[in-house]
Amino acid sequence: MDRDALHDRIRRLLFASPALARAFSRGDFRSVFRGRGIEFDSLREYTLDDDARLMDFRATVRLGRPFVRTFREDRSLTVFLLIDVSASMDQGSGELSKLDMAVLVSSLVAYAAQFRGLPVGCLLFAGKVLGHLAPRRGKAHALAVAEAAAAVAEGRRPGAGFERGSGGRHGGAGSGGGGLAGAGPDRSGSDLAGALKAASLALKRRSLVLLLSDFRSAHWARPLGELARLHDLVAVRIGDRSDTELPRAGAFHTVDPETGRTAWLPLGSRTFRTRWRERGEAERRDCLELCSDCRVPVLEIDSADDPARRLLEFFERRRKT
Repeated sequence: MDRDALHDRIRRLLFASPALARAFSRGDFRSVFRGRGIEFDSLREYTLDDDARLMDFRATVRLGRPFVRTFREDRSLTVFLLIDVSASMDQGSGELSKLDMAVLVSSLVAYAAQFRGLPVGCLLFAGKVLGHLAPRRGKAHALAVAEAAAAVAEGRRPGAGFERGSGGRHGGAGSGGGGLAGAGPDRSGSDLAGALKAASLALKRRSLVLLLSDFRSAHWARPLGELARLHDLVAVRIGDRSDTELPRAGAFHTVDPETGRTAWLPLGSRTFRTRWRERGEAERRDCLELCSDCRVPVLEIDSADDPARRLLEFFERRRKT
């Protein structure tokens, strides 16, 4: 999708941001982010509109009538996006690529955070950390976060405030270097483990961290678990129909965007299509199992999905669990 069409879609989807902002806080952050986003405020008498799960049974028994706990939002909560802009994210069998979808999701989350008055930042990575935007409040900063991934994907330099990452493979988010020098960043490879480690170093206070990636990387389970112990981490796995389904006719040479290796794809072979589907399903299953082992919830979004609807459904489910 070209830049103008993508920006037009972002503008249309932003109407969902107030609804997302309400989803963030509905039932308070306690139910959405496992209790780390709010602070206890007071007790008051129960009304029919209250969530029965907020009832304080000790106070109810002691005073002889139902009471519920009230909470106030912890305005220090930071929203931080880890966005995979590696070459494999260019994959897409329809109107949008995986990277287009990552841009849309990050835009919605950034603006939802801005509606709640929460600071939002992001870190972009491919084969190394390319750079980051430090968390800040405000509409202008939310716009910068929304456009950062799209700019890097197009070989452009993101707006003011974007700090380049290190040229080293595991460079920290705030270190100097030439990550975006020249005609554009090198987007080959996906160092997911390095990005998780950089986020652990960059985030000094508890945060809601959304990791947007197709998870085509290796050795990321341990740093994922380490980051999840310090922050509320959500893995947003972005997929595409072509991960498991291929056309039933034809054949062509292709190049792996991550490794540069070429391959011949005999699409007319039923055996080949079956193996392709099994490989894609195995990748998905392994990702879900590793995230489950680290107790990291996973939101799966296909490149053909409505990102606003999927985000709203996800946070509504978390509120109810």
